[in-house]
Amino acid sequence: MDILQEAAAEFAKLFGRDYIYELENGIKVKLFFAAHHFHHLAGLQKLRDIPAVKANPKNNSAGYIFKNILKGTITLEDIKKSLYFNEIEPRLRHFTQINRIVESAEIVFEFDPALINSKNLQAGRILFKMSNDNLYLNLLLKTDSRKTDFYIAYTFIPRVTDDYTHEQKGVKIQSRYVIERF
Repeated sequence: MDILQEAAAEFAKLFGRDYIYELENGIKVKLFFAAHHFHHLAGLQKLRDIPAVKANPKNNSAGYIFKNILKGTITLEDIKKSLYFNEIEPRLRHFTQINRIVESAEIVFEFDPALINSKNLQAGRILFKMSNDNLYLNLLLKTDSRKTDFYIAYTFIPRVTDDYTHEQKGVKIQSRYVIERF
């Protein structure tokens, strides 16, 4: 199993559950994961020169790409051929840490993209954890378009610096629980 398939397999372990974080300011942050979220989290949209990972709703959806990665039909060797692979390699190397972030983050940051001079990031909150090799692992969350009381993991950004959380307002997680969906 290569790191791409391992990342997909670890990510699949988050499915079928709602993750609820009760913050010390009384706000509840509800989060869920689905197969089609993997595409953007892993940065596969950046590999525009690899047709097998180009998502489109008609014949190659993000969910379909995810299933092909799990089956081993799309492999790390396939995507390494991209001229842009180096842009996503750190994400893949740390992707299995997402489960750890979800299970043990201590603070939820409200995210203001203007504080990092970004006009493109649509996130509203960040879950964050340090990696074992001292990278800041940022899991950016945005409101789900279909279930507006829930967040989805929008993008995953490993960084050497804390520029995504620096000066952002952080609120401690008071409690967390998981609700199994059937």
